[in-house]
Amino acid sequence: MLIVRRLQGRDVTADFAAWLRAVFDHPASEPEWYWAEDFDDKWEALGLSDPLIVEYMTRLFRDPSPLRAFSLPQVAQSIWFLVGEASPAQPCYTLFQATVPIEARVACVASIPHFFRLFVAPSAPGPAATDSDPFHTACYMWWDIFPSWGRADVGEPAIHLACLHAMVDILECDSELCRLSALHGLNHWHMHYPREVEGAIDAFLERTPAISPRLRDYAETAREGCAQ
Repeated sequence: MLIVRRLQGRDVTADFAAWLRAVFDHPASEPEWYWAEDFDDKWEALGLSDPLIVEYMTRLFRDPSPLRAFSLPQVAQSIWFLVGEASPAQPCYTLFQATVPIEARVACVASIPHFFRLFVAPSAPGPAATDSDPFHTACYMWWDIFPSWGRADVGEPAIHLACLHAMVDILECDSELCRLSALHGLNHWHMHYPREVEGAIDAFLERTPAISPRLRDYAETAREGCAQ
């Protein structure tokens, strides 16, 4: 439930725990909880600035252990809310706001591999069910719904390169879901960073020869920017 502290009748900025509840503490539902008619008012009442949202996302990505309090279907819906460009609050767009110091935004992007390594990988062992499991689908789509594919009109080159480095880092996770998510993202970044994407995937295939045929086939297709 959305919880906002009040001081002398005035709403004050939500702390990290309140923000975490606001983003994740909802039953998985259809339609999703963030399409409720009163969502905008409740979200605005949290009093969150863009720099604070970046700070909270960075803290969560670096240490996702608080998410153990929620079910994977809850986390799945919240990933679409937190990361997706179609989200009604668009929290992830704070990573492209010049009002937030570039160092903080790059650090936030650089923290995303921790989320995959510490939460996604242990939560999704074995083959990735990207077409049937809501959590797997949300993680697979992470870089697809992220509000930039390296486009010049969305974010500075430093942010684009931080995203590329994050995806390459996620490829090091011994997890099919993590690797498919990273390859899916690199596939889309190929449109604007073909040399970097091709080099990254070539290096991944060279240093990881024992991957499954599914991963190898997908990597080879993503290398050309032709994966679905």
